[in-house]
Amino acid sequence: MKQGKGIRELMRDYESALGESGFGYPSRLQQLQRIGRLAQMHERRGMESLNDGVVAEFFRDIDEEFYSGGCKKNNYQLLRRTAERFLLFAETSEIKMPNMLKGCREKINTEHDKIVEAFIATVPHPNTRNDARWVSNKYFAWLETQGFNDLTGAGAQQIRNYLLYVADMYSQNSMRDVRLYLSKLYEYLYEAGLTESDYHQLLSFKVNHEIKILPALSKANIAKMLETIDRRTVAGKRAYAVMMLGTVLGLRACDVAALQLADIDWVNGEIRILQSKTAKSLALPLTEDVGTALKDYILNGRPQSNSKYVFLRLIAPFDGLLTAVTMGEIYRDCCKAAGLPISKRFHNLRRSLGTSMVNAGISVYDVAQVLTGGENIESTRPYIAIDIEHLKLCALPFEGIAQKGGDAV
Repeated sequence: MKQGKGIRELMRDYESALGESGFGYPSRLQQLQRIGRLAQMHERRGMESLNDGVVAEFFRDIDEEFYSGGCKKNNYQLLRRTAERFLLFAETSEIKMPNMLKGCREKINTEHDKIVEAFIATVPHPNTRNDARWVSNKYFAWLETQGFNDLTGAGAQQIRNYLLYVADMYSQNSMRDVRLYLSKLYEYLYEAGLTESDYHQLLSFKVNHEIKILPALSKANIAKMLETIDRRTVAGKRAYAVMMLGTVLGLRACDVAALQLADIDWVNGEIRILQSKTAKSLALPLTEDVGTALKDYILNGRPQSNSKYVFLRLIAPFDGLLTAVTMGEIYRDCCKAAGLPISKRFHNLRRSLGTSMVNAGISVYDVAQVLTGGENIESTRPYIAIDIEHLKLCALPFEGIAQKGGDAV
């Protein structure tokens, strides 16, 4: 393994390189979360730079986790692929882009292949090119089975037949991709003069996004988890403050990790952040219980550091916890200590708050305003869909709390 920069510095360089390569913020954050596990393995062994032995142990661990059934195939593949890309970056300082031939098992004739290549060249982002290629290859392969070796004679009827053909085989989310990229494909074909229409009306139907409704924590389990945390220790003070931000204010893990000392307005009793996921500003009340937890950690548990971030590592160097995956691990440890089902889904706390507010009779529009700073109401649907006991104590008064540059909620 190439020696030199520390692994945390490499992660920062890697994130910057991803941004320069066209990866959006959510994608970069997800990759850093996965790499965070590798970084933590090094840090637990007191190693700041990449080490061949620890890297090999990391891959053995995730392999064993997958083959023992402890990790889903998709998560395992993403974790391994991201780690391999990061390690290649550490060696070459280059970002290896996704395999552009992914998902193209069907063989198509030369004429169709040339069209696909020209169409893919118009797709700006490297991540979406895979999906565009997958859809267009599948479509042209099907056309050939129907006797269309070029676009002559292939029109609206063939598009309808293809959609009916794949509707029985693909999931709802896959059908969204089929509709989207078929529409983009025909936009390209029409503009290139290869078809007589872009079939916009035919391909403008809506496919609903398939949302998995995951269970929220009950009031009793939240109380049990919070009561179990040992607030006499530094780790406990940090964990309690983190959990309070999740259970009372419903902050995302990434926003808790990125919380800065300057975001806390002690005088006016507010926490003001720029949300990492949506880039929307959000102002929430610094309730007494959350404020007490934060003060206890900052004054009595937080290491002496010049870091601008609230939550720091427990061991030197006392850097900020810049990846949301660390919040998931803190949540996992709290669940384990309380005897609850072990989970790293910190988002469970946000889901519990959102569900409790809806069940307590708060308008879904107000819930969306509180949790997201005015994000589309669709974001509240997972909370509406869960029927649990009302957690009315979590239904906090948010009247008069204003966003940065916005109107009062």
